[in-house]
Amino acid sequence: MSGRLYCVGVGPGDPELMTVKAVRVLSEADMLAYPHSDRDGTEAVALGIALAACKGIEGKERIPVYVPMTRDCAALEESLREAAGRIREALEGGRSVAYITLGDPMIYSTYSSLGRMLKEWGHETEYVPGVPAFCAVAARLGMPLAEGSEGLGVFSARGEVPDARENENLVLMKAGSKMKELKGSEALAGREVAAVSNCGMEGEAAYYGADAIPDDAGYFTTVIVRRK
Repeated sequence: MSGRLYCVGVGPGDPELMTVKAVRVLSEADMLAYPHSDRDGTEAVALGIALAACKGIEGKERIPVYVPMTRDCAALEESLREAAGRIREALEGGRSVAYITLGDPMIYSTYSSLGRMLKEWGHETEYVPGVPAFCAVAARLGMPLAEGSEGLGVFSARGEVPDARENENLVLMKAGSKMKELKGSEALAGREVAAVSNCGMEGEAAYYGADAIPDDAGYFTTVIVRRK
């Protein structure tokens, strides 16, 4: 009999923001899978959050999933397919596997492509929601994302800078690498702007006003843009 497969959101950084269900599922799973961005597996932020919140899971068998920081789709596909094969082997051996992901599994998650591969092989995923980074950032800033009938657009800043005219309020995730471009764009002009880097993590910093945000704010920087 095939084991159960879960994708568990652990929130943006603060272990106390993990849900009760997330802690339970990670505690009960036979194996933990987790993304890392370097070859030796030390850059595994999501795993670190889970370990801090769930006492007793340190000794669980792990499946590291190398997710290279690249726009080379073929290289990324190859890496994920190799990891999916190892997860599939564990599931078909009757073991339950919980994949750990930052934030919420349904928002710019490293698991999306991996989950599709496993589904093609007949393994359905049960998803455990997590606190999205932009919700934690808004709470840290005390800045509502949307009020009344206002609209909200959520974007990865790694893509094209959104057209501010089409969105009343904006969330720009993973904005650090494009901060200089963003600060000079219409998306921020004449608007209320604030940001948080490393929300809930070591080195957390909040910035109020576009000019206050450093050009090198870092990968885990989320910007909130509101109409005045």
